Amino acid sequence: MAVAAGHREQAVWALFSDWCLAREHQPLPSAPLTLAQFLSENPAAVATQRRRVGVINAVHRRRGHHPPGRTETVREQIDARRRQRRNQHTATVIDALARLPEHGWPTALFASRDALMLALSTTGMSAAAIAALRVGDILVDDEADAFTVTAGTERLTTSALLPAAGISPARIARNWLRIRAIQHFLPSTTRLAAHLRGDRVPATGNAPDELMLLVPLDRWGATPLQPVPLSAAAISGTINAHLAGTARPHAPIPARKPADPAPVVHQQPDVAPRLDPTSFTRGIAARRRAAEHLETVNDTLDGVESRADQLLSDLLALLDDTASDPTAARRPLPGDTKQRAR
Repeated sequence: MAVAAGHREQAVWALFSDWCLAREHQPLPSAPLTLAQFLSENPAAVATQRRRVGVINAVHRRRGHHPPGRTETVREQIDARRRQRRNQHTATVIDALARLPEHGWPTALFASRDALMLALSTTGMSAAAIAALRVGDILVDDEADAFTVTAGTERLTTSALLPAAGISPARIARNWLRIRAIQHFLPSTTRLAAHLRGDRVPATGNAPDELMLLVPLDRWGATPLQPVPLSAAAISGTINAHLAGTARPHAPIPARKPADPAPVVHQQPDVAPRLDPTSFTRGIAARRRAAEHLETVNDTLDGVESRADQLLSDLLALLDDTASDPTAARRPLPGDTKQRAR
């Protein structure tokens, strides 16, 4: 099967493949930057360049590859006005990124999120497309100091003007991807604040590819319990506010002061008391006297117990006699005679 269909497509594809072989590039599949470089080194009318891009995209689609011409970089090679607008927008983004704070909690968290949104805006993406991004849609290129975004069938790359101005899009993306991993695996603002301060936090690995890239944050830097994406209106408003220089800074939350340590009370060492040498002898003598006085206690208690038993027995006998003979109730008790005799 022929790579290109028709004489016009074959001519365009032959020109592109020959240029790729001369530059030691791979024509199929081709990288977007390779196609952009091809258009730059082979100038032609805008209509001719668009037809070339259309032919190269069609060949890639027929072979099951991603069309390299559906990128902002290639579009800018065709449309000079589009490139100029993007360069002007990127220059404004560079100024906005320079104003973002780097310290404080949760100030640094919001700054990291806003920096990613500003960098994403240099790719030419709309706010709605940015709101739909997932973690797996970001591909960081450390060698080129950029990151590429896959949005549907398009692949967009951050502007090359950012690293030229001393701003690293790769570092911005990696910083936010690390924050999303901590938010997912360690859902604690304390751990996240420690990470932004530069303290060590437990390793978490990479965030899941399906995790939402941008989510709402409350004043304390916490994410919602139910995962929801940041709205396109919020993204557009934040980007425009930074570009206009009217973004309201997020007030840092002061760190808690450590509790005052309890005052140290220096106690005087206990002094061992001096014992009377005769105290032991006097104690033994006191115990001996007590034993002599209590020697007859058992006999006394036994007598009391015997007397109590006798009284109880006499009372029971008297009750029995009264129950059997009613007249016995008028009889004098044994002690009454003695009392009259007295």
